Amino acid sequence: MVKQVRIALATAIATAIAKVNLHRAESGEASITMKALAVQVGVAAPVITRLARTDGKVASALSLDLASRIVTVLDCGIEDLLEDVAG
Repeated sequence: MVKQVRIALATAIATAIAKVNLHRAESGEASITMKALAVQVGVAAPVITRLARTDGKVASALSLDLASRIVTVLDCGIEDLLEDVAG
């Protein structure tokens, strides 16, 4: 039997931003918003918004280039951005 896997990007990106904001709060830095994240990674805000949606309008793909830029800005690992969910 073949294992089916889907990536739960919406939950994972929200969790990654929450972790970053927790660390920022502890060090007295301002929180990062999805809009600020978009600016820092060099994409339009709706791109980040679609990645974080949980409804039918969620993004269906994430390029490795964009993933790399997001983890760099959030200072996290790719494993913090993506979550495997058996489907």
